[in-house]
Amino acid sequence: MESLSRTLDTYTGSYVAKRRRKRIIWGIVVFLALAAAVGGIVSLSKSASSSGKSGSVASKRAVLANWRAKNWDAVLSSCSSSLSVVPLDAFYLGFSGLASFYKGVELPEGEERAALMDQAVTAIRKALVPGAHGGSLPRPELEYVLGKAYYNKGEAYWDETVKYLEASIKDGYIGQDSREYLAVAYAGLGNNQKAIDNFNAALARKKSDLLLIATARAYVNAGQNDRAESLLLEALSLSSDALAREKCRFILADIYNGRGEAAKAKDQLNLVITENPDSADAHYQLGLVYQKEGDPIHARAEWRRAVSIDPMHALARQKLAEKL
Repeated sequence: MESLSRTLDTYTGSYVAKRRRKRIIWGIVVFLALAAAVGGIVSLSKSASSSGKSGSVASKRAVLANWRAKNWDAVLSSCSSSLSVVPLDAFYLGFSGLASFYKGVELPEGEERAALMDQAVTAIRKALVPGAHGGSLPRPELEYVLGKAYYNKGEAYWDETVKYLEASIKDGYIGQDSREYLAVAYAGLGNNQKAIDNFNAALARKKSDLLLIATARAYVNAGQNDRAESLLLEALSLSSDALAREKCRFILADIYNGRGEAAKAKDQLNLVITENPDSADAHYQLGLVYQKEGDPIHARAEWRRAVSIDPMHALARQKLAEKL
């Protein structure tokens, strides 16, 4: 399954462009391998002349072999040909949806990726229709991928993300990233408590700097800054990643500045500048701290530094245009 780095980075406000190779839903592979071993997956090749329809029904063993090899295009081609003959076959519908999803998540944002997510949603929903024939795939795993496909379609579809990921868990399947996706989706829907619950469930399985930061952000959104502070300090103690540490310090500075603890806020922002002298955002945030202290001279000096580093820093330029 794909890494959550990009998902959690987006939620916490970071723009780290890291991508990792996706994994396969091994539960489906095992299910099909066992079914094939006992004769549960048997298919007959049907030509267009015998069926009266264009295309032919591909061997399910061949589809499974291409699936294991992560040859998404071959899976999609076989399923497309088969579905022209047996349009309601849950096996080919399921694998068509799964291959569309996994091919899509390997692509950058764009029309092709969006089209593949649409295909994944359509095919998997058809495969999940009660009474679909042809040897259906495990329902919980299909619901899991469907939920993530909806997530990748954008925030407007995150209610569907929640619906299907919760259904997959209820039906007995929890992916390694199910809780993280649910947490981010719930946060996007404004349900802070559900977001916190799922982030904490994810942390109980495994801690990471990004997950700690994302959980802290959820607590900030819920107005629980003390808990957020402790999580951010823990993330700082664990992480050696410069961008993750910088994100921790920015959120901590916001918390301290909101409390009126200007010295602590400045310490965090100055540490960002020490580690990243070209951080225009750190100088901008320092200016806000000085402004709150009633020190317009130092505030404007920091905003000028931000603009000198990044002439297009809109917020700093806006502050410089204001009369303090």
